[in-house]
Amino acid sequence: MSVAVLGEALIDLIVGDDGAYRPHLGGSPYNVAIGLARQGIDVSYLSPFSDDAFGEQLHESLRSEGVETPITRRSLWPTSLALVTIDKEGMPAYRLYREGIADKDTAYEEIEANLPADLTVFHTGSLAITPSQLPKIRKLFSLMHGKGVVISLDINIRLRASIDTKAYLEGVRSLLPLADIVKASDEDLEPFEFGADPQRAAARAYEEMESGMLVLTEGGGGATLYTARGKLEKVSYPVANIIDTVGAGDTFHSAFLASLYRADAISRPYREIDTDVLGDAVDFACAAAAINVSRAGCSPPAQEEVESYRRSVKR
Repeated sequence: MSVAVLGEALIDLIVGDDGAYRPHLGGSPYNVAIGLARQGIDVSYLSPFSDDAFGEQLHESLRSEGVETPITRRSLWPTSLALVTIDKEGMPAYRLYREGIADKDTAYEEIEANLPADLTVFHTGSLAITPSQLPKIRKLFSLMHGKGVVISLDINIRLRASIDTKAYLEGVRSLLPLADIVKASDEDLEPFEFGADPQRAAARAYEEMESGMLVLTEGGGGATLYTARGKLEKVSYPVANIIDTVGAGDTFHSAFLASLYRADAISRPYREIDTDVLGDAVDFACAAAAINVSRAGCSPPAQEEVESYRRSVKR
């Protein structure tokens, strides 16, 4: 069994205290692929890399983590960039450079040809679900449904990712009924105006899914899972010193998927999954995210580190 990930690999240019921007490897699906690999899950990354120096660094980093990269050709388009500023609470703000870039330089046919034979979960989202990419994504979702592959979607809204905000939000919303597992933060749901209260907004989003499960993350407020069996809440782990929150959601989601995967619960009918298994997966993901925010940038922990952390923290 394996997981395939499709979406952006980019360079986060993060501003430092001295005002200088320094490059960091990133991108939500890219981070999820690394998070899954560190959790011991077989994972493939299906977007192409640029032939520029940044593309080489991104490719080599994934390979060093044990992520498979079956698309071997290099795109002539450049690597995408994101300018990142961090506020006093450690929250990042992004300005994206996404036109004519390498991770978009692939067609449905190339992705289909490079899918793992034992594919169990297909994960995408973030900048891969902007309006220009939707026809390809919908076709891939249809393929996954036909193969019985679980579709994981992190909506990870970035309003600057599209000039046409209305089309962008409508496109993301149209994918909800097609996904099996959706992750959304409280900030992701705000633009949809489903409700002023994050949990009410998440419940509305879950209604639009019609089946599967949706997990809402609220930073220090913990996480809530919505399934056909009801709502399940877990509090966050205390973090004495938050460095920044870059990649916290990606770390959470990769840990959540990995925990379900190890419990053999990833592809069962969701009504049949024991609530203790679901609760443990959410708690495990909360612990992984807490470790991540205590470090600079996105640095997902391994399974053993998360388990050790859970045993050591008293809540």
